[in-house]
Amino acid sequence: MSNDLGKEIIDAVEKRGWYVVNVLPAEDGSDGDERCSYTIGLGKSLKWPELICFGRVADEAFEMLRLTIAECWERQITPHDGLLLRKVLQRFPVKVASNAALGNYLGLAEWYAEQAGLPKPDRLQLLWPDEQGRYPDDPDCDPQIRAIQTPRTTA
Repeated sequence: MSNDLGKEIIDAVEKRGWYVVNVLPAEDGSDGDERCSYTIGLGKSLKWPELICFGRVADEAFEMLRLTIAECWERQITPHDGLLLRKVLQRFPVKVASNAALGNYLGLAEWYAEQAGLPKPDRLQLLWPDEQGRYPDDPDCDPQIRAIQTPRTTA
């Protein structure tokens, strides 16, 4: 990580309370086609877990994360496993879920927590439904939707 990125993250968390990192596939395809976006700084600013969203382009994922934070703030709740959020997407709620595989993700959030003298961050995933409203943890969910939202078990 560059010093400039580290400074950008620290400054953004101090100013806005959080930062979003977008992880995109390598141009040569050497690491598959996985894409995700995740927050940094929620543990410090709000005492919340960090949030991650898989399978969306960066702008969409950022907006989903922003709306998740806004809805939780408005409802005065901390994001937690099983929470349904109705203001993030138009047709169906977004589901917040814990997932053991998330331990392989959020490297920059871990770096930030260490810099801030905080413990390793907790993490939660935003699950979005297929066209029939089924989430990736439903066996009847569209297999493509499930695949792009399933974190790798190894980094």
